Amino acid sequence: LANARVAVFEAKYTRIFENLQAECDRALAQIDSRMYAKEFEEDYDEVFCYGISFFKKRCVVKNIRL
Repeated sequence: LANARVAVFEAKYTRIFENLQAECDRALAQIDSRMYAKEFEEDYDEVFCYGISFFKKRCVVKNIRL
């Protein structure tokens, strides 16, 4: 498939507002350490990985592209 793209998401919830950034980083680290995106690397041109953290109605989203 030309220009084939896939997205991998990992979400974390925190009970402490100040931990939003750290939990977002932890979600991205989990994608990396557990190699969630690895299975898609050969079949897709781009793999987007999103770490998401939530605190009540607030959230932080960070992404990396492989």
